[in-house]
Amino acid sequence: MKIRSIKATPVNIPLEKPLWWTGGHYPGTSKVIVEVETEQGIVGLGEAPSVDVLATIQAMGERLVGQDPLDVANCESLTVPPWQIVQNTDDSSVVKAFGAIEIALWDIRGKVAKEPLYKLLGGAVRKEIPFTEYFGFREGGEMSPEAVADYCLHMRELHGSTMFEGKLILGDPVLEIETVKALRSALGLRDMIRLDSNMQWSLPTAIRI
Repeated sequence: MKIRSIKATPVNIPLEKPLWWTGGHYPGTSKVIVEVETEQGIVGLGEAPSVDVLATIQAMGERLVGQDPLDVANCESLTVPPWQIVQNTDDSSVVKAFGAIEIALWDIRGKVAKEPLYKLLGGAVRKEIPFTEYFGFREGGEMSPEAVADYCLHMRELHGSTMFEGKLILGDPVLEIETVKALRSALGLRDMIRLDSNMQWSLPTAIRI
């Protein structure tokens, strides 16, 4: 079995309602979808976390045509420098780029074996996971503590969510405290609330909150 082609496609997925977070306004996300096709027509799918590695993926793809997709270690050695060089140059883009290709190679391995990857990787750690709902202050959506709480209640009714994780990062500690109070009051004591400030809080603010 050999690799026939590797295709990398940039995509942008806009959010229904843009989110506010530490980095500012978050209107959507951009990724690179990788398709590795074998000479037998098997296609493995992978994903890179950002579009800045598109050209690197394409260059790696040219080098990997004709290689065995099941030999992940060989594919890596042909495209990724030794780790000590990656650290020395402080260039993590090659790791992100090959990571997308590697995901696709593992997808091919599962399809060839006709088994889900969790079995090939040693078996399932768990059979079920709780559904986590994500919340935040969204432009054109929830911009008050009460609105955030109502949204989470709706998601619990709609999806059976038992965990709620969100960003409290508008820079107003009073607003953030009131949001947590509204969430706990609406959700009760059973459900878990996780808060993510993306390192925005200073130590005094974190202690206060």
